[in-house]
Amino acid sequence: MTYTVSEIAEGMGARILCGDPDRIVGKYSFSSKEGDADTMFVPMKGERVDAHDFIADAYAGGMRVTTTERGEIVPGTEGMTYLAVDDAREAWQRLGAFFRTKHAGVPMIAITGSVGKTTTKELTALALSPAGNVLKTFGNRNGQLGVPQMMAELSDDTDCAVIEMGMSLPGEMGRIAEVAMPDHAAITNIGLSHIGNLGSQEGIRREKLSIVNRLREGGTLFINGDDPLLRVLCPDCPEYKGPDDILMYDKTRERMQSLTVVAYGAEAWCRYRYAAEQLGEESARFVFEGPNGSQEVSLAVTGHHNVSNATLAIAVAETFGVDMDKAAEALSTYRPISMRGGREMLPGNILLIDDTYNASPDSMRSGLDVLCAAKAERHIAMLADMFEMGDHAEEGHRRVGRDVAERPVDVLITVGELSEAIADEARKRCEELGETKMIRSVRTREEGRDCLLGLLREGDAVLLKGSRGMKLDEVADALRKREG
Repeated sequence: MTYTVSEIAEGMGARILCGDPDRIVGKYSFSSKEGDADTMFVPMKGERVDAHDFIADAYAGGMRVTTTERGEIVPGTEGMTYLAVDDAREAWQRLGAFFRTKHAGVPMIAITGSVGKTTTKELTALALSPAGNVLKTFGNRNGQLGVPQMMAELSDDTDCAVIEMGMSLPGEMGRIAEVAMPDHAAITNIGLSHIGNLGSQEGIRREKLSIVNRLREGGTLFINGDDPLLRVLCPDCPEYKGPDDILMYDKTRERMQSLTVVAYGAEAWCRYRYAAEQLGEESARFVFEGPNGSQEVSLAVTGHHNVSNATLAIAVAETFGVDMDKAAEALSTYRPISMRGGREMLPGNILLIDDTYNASPDSMRSGLDVLCAAKAERHIAMLADMFEMGDHAEEGHRRVGRDVAERPVDVLITVGELSEAIADEARKRCEELGETKMIRSVRTREEGRDCLLGLLREGDAVLLKGSRGMKLDEVADALRKREG
């Protein structure tokens, strides 16, 4: 969607310092290296770099509109249109909210959770696809800068939107909820991701619940009825606790009074249920049950977590008016996106499960289940450090070690200092169980790569999983280049 500079200035609360107020803008960039004449440069101050220093580079690269906190024109860029703002981040978020109000009639579901946000977003967008043109979050545009970017993608051709929302700091979810102003929201789970910044799982839940702060009155909050920290939010649950009994911000508590809270899960009290779950090596089948009847669902991916996420996707689709059979048919086409659990057969009959995008104790467990469901001569797990867990880091890694020991994993390779706790706990638990596994610990991914390549055999299945900063995708690339 395109806007004039004057419209953008209005939306941002900016002042046009110089240039053409009627110039058309259709794209936005935080990088001086990525843009053209239709792109507005939005320089931000970072911890180490202030992008305002690169306005001249953006101009040289072809961009002709920029914001600035400095209130001055960079010499040599007199042909550029400047919008003066006090705080670039706040102005950008105001602009995102402005884009949303221009398309307030587009039904929107916002999705968050400690793990599985992206997969759930993809499944939900597929389930909604029979309703028309679905806008969904792409790339990593799920935070304070990315959500406004997604609002800029709303257009007159958008029939509905699925927006992923992530956070790692207190107050962050509330800020992006103010931008997106969704009609409905979903919380998939409360795990340990970012617990180092948020203090406890109750603190994580409080932040996740802020997704409803700008939900429209009468909107629906979908929660995972299988999650002990979420199920208590649903009035249908026997363990229900009212808003006054749950840690949440005052604004969230106020908004909760006007919402409908429904649950999806396995238990009979859930409004939307999955039943007759069958997990195969490469597929999953289940029966979706809801107020409008039941529907058999077949997925071309395995894993209990995918069954749960698909149940939510159909529940959302029904809320948006999509027939459950059409939603189920669309879900049958789902395939994992890059670095998020996709399966590849490599030379030498090696199965690679590349789940290297990120990791938490809960997603590690799901990844191990997918690995162990595969038919293979040996099941090999290479697991790397999980970040942002603060004081819970050691116990979180040890929990993964116990999960490894209690599953038919033949070889465990840990990468990184934190992950030594995985190996140590796996050894202890194996001794208790009388199990024997090959367990190796290394500090770097290069050592891990060499260790894995040295012990790999024909017919092995390999899971690679760790936090993004551990870069196990480089190990995946080495496996792909290996000669069988």
